[in-house]
Amino acid sequence: MKRSQLPPEPVSSYVVPQLRIVYVRTPKAACTSLKWLIAELNGEDPQHFRGSVLPEIARSTTIHRRALWQKTPSLHDLSDDDLAAVDPESWFIFGVVRHPAGRVWSAWQSKLLLQERRYMTRFADESWLPSVPASTSDVQEDFRRFVLALRGPSGARILRDPHFRPQAHMLTPEITPYRRIYRTAQMQELMADLREHTRAQDGPPLPDLVASNDTPLRPLSATFTDDVVEVLEEVYADDLKSFGFDSGRPDNALAASEYEPSQLAEIDRLIERSHRVGDLADHAQQLQRRNRRLAARVRKLEAQVGRSRGDRRRRRTAK
Repeated sequence: MKRSQLPPEPVSSYVVPQLRIVYVRTPKAACTSLKWLIAELNGEDPQHFRGSVLPEIARSTTIHRRALWQKTPSLHDLSDDDLAAVDPESWFIFGVVRHPAGRVWSAWQSKLLLQERRYMTRFADESWLPSVPASTSDVQEDFRRFVLALRGPSGARILRDPHFRPQAHMLTPEITPYRRIYRTAQMQELMADLREHTRAQDGPPLPDLVASNDTPLRPLSATFTDDVVEVLEEVYADDLKSFGFDSGRPDNALAASEYEPSQLAEIDRLIERSHRVGDLADHAQQLQRRNRRLAARVRKLEAQVGRSRGDRRRRRTAK
């Protein structure tokens, strides 16, 4: 592989050199499950991820902190010689994509509707931030306002976030030599192909995928009105074209017209959980910064003590 063929984000690829596997991640497309699989194949320590003080809402999602990975290089980390040895004919280089409408729905729900702390802070000045929903129509109207904002002044800002960025722009299938890019509906095929490749490399049995679902509300067909679909098809045109999706309507939408009261109550509960996790993360980060300041102060005092002792020794020697 050549450097000119690498996906654009330096942190997006995960290499298992001994098994000749490369995974290029797409957020909100089985990303959490596949990262845990790669981490286990490379012998990453799960406890190291759990030490994160960022406001992750579950242990499973701490895997997304790329700086916490200790044994898994990215393609960009490889030397020129090692990168040249990544041969698409013998390496299993893969990505996974999701229908863009379903992916946007999932990302909007988990990051914005459930009020994840970082997103509430990042977009605090935006009028399209969702409220705590009291009805199905609240959910639908808030989602519609968000999608229409993708075409407005906020669009570029939203699309810089990898959860909302078009998948084709992250995977760059026109230049990066994948063995195959799978859809999330093809996960069984992916696992069968990956299992066959791993056996051919005399590798271990594949671990089970970690289940992860932080979006309790399935999309309703009625939510995807003509104006919503029009914007999605415009913004995610490259995804539709590159990966062969038919339209901007999600492929798993429900025909039901209303969410159950219990489902809306679950959203309320998860928002409260998100706020509490955010509070604890803020407190932990404050303590972490305080400890760093204290450690720096201790080092400074130790250096001063060392210099003072050195001065006394020199004066005694001079006498």
